[in-house]
Amino acid sequence: MYCATAKRRLDLPILMLLVGTAVSCRRPLSSGAIIDGYKAATCVPVSNRKMQDPHAREWDTTIRLTNGSEVMIFGYQMPGGRIMLRYPSTGRELEAANAGDYVYPSDVRFNTQANVLFIKASGLAGGLSHETWLFEYDVPRQQLVERRLVADSSLPAECPESP
Repeated sequence: MYCATAKRRLDLPILMLLVGTAVSCRRPLSSGAIIDGYKAATCVPVSNRKMQDPHAREWDTTIRLTNGSEVMIFGYQMPGGRIMLRYPSTGRELEAANAGDYVYPSDVRFNTQANVLFIKASGLAGGLSHETWLFEYDVPRQQLVERRLVADSSLPAECPESP
């Protein structure tokens, strides 16, 4: 009995430390390189061609990389929404950003000099609490560079939709 009680007493501080660490890891970022990169990047236009009903922000845009190659960005802001890239030279399609259930892409920006795509996703994570995520994707290397939970208040207004 004593060993079990002592073990429980020892487990409690360890459990509290683990929970505290997990909570602090989920603290939204309010400054940093990914936020600065997003702020400096150029808006990828929201598509005028509306495929989704009801209305949702959609992207269906081709960008040109510094090496002259083209990449198609497509996706939408609704359940199942994610941002995908299609590389016409190879036919390859890759997911650039998927924030999960109830958190959908809401803004897409591109740094033309660095060939880096920034995607903002926002919504009610698990239907419970508001979250905003930023994704940084290296387009030529075809890989996610960083994904961070961020404070929405630290970001500029989303790119406007065309009339």
